Amino acid sequence: MNAKKRYPSRLQAQFLWLLVTLFATTFVYAQNSNDSIVIDTLASGEPVYNCMKVDQKPEFPEGIPTLCQNHLRIYYKSDQYYDEGIGVRGIVQFVIDKDGNVRKPKILRSLDYFPKFDSLALRSISIMPRWKPGLLNGKAVATNYVVPIKLTQMVPKAKDIASVMECLLDLCNTSSWDNVWIDIEGKKSDSHFLETIDPNNFRYFLVLKNTASVTHFTSDPKYKAVLLITLKKSK
Repeated sequence: MNAKKRYPSRLQAQFLWLLVTLFATTFVYAQNSNDSIVIDTLASGEPVYNCMKVDQKPEFPEGIPTLCQNHLRIYYKSDQYYDEGIGVRGIVQFVIDKDGNVRKPKILRSLDYFPKFDSLALRSISIMPRWKPGLLNGKAVATNYVVPIKLTQMVPKAKDIASVMECLLDLCNTSSWDNVWIDIEGKKSDSHFLETIDPNNFRYFLVLKNTASVTHFTSDPKYKAVLLITLKKSK
């Protein structure tokens, strides 16, 4: 019964998040772009074109919904609650070069009250797999791109490490930690080490389940998800 009740709400949330992402991209370009089709230059001298003015926009592998559910959603563990109906969002801008690589990520809207959010948001963008580049006059070109990063509360009532780990495994959509690549502060770890961490020391979680992103970390087919963890700074 519970699963049937939860499924529609998740489907609705995914659809709404897709709409928010597309709206944010269009809105930011409308506010910040000028009439020139070339708006920047890479270090190599390669021109960067306005994403809204090329013949074909760049495409994320496995589609925009996959992008939203992986790289654009960061979970946080905190007793402080923010309205999930609106969500707390930062905005990140980056360049997709003619080979589909992500370049020059930067924060356009920062969440100053979350000290480590910006660094994890930038890392989330930097480790994206290759995109299908934008096209202009039939040729691949570098384009600008803007996305919102959503902050979502995870386990607001979880006080013990067992319940936190149970929720994380559920987010990874697998029943075994053997299938999860765990990265803590940029270092490979395992579930046994997770069990030793005070749940109050967790800050942010990024869960990557799309194949292209998982293979960025490992080629071992047993891994079905990557879990990136950021801890609170020790005082």
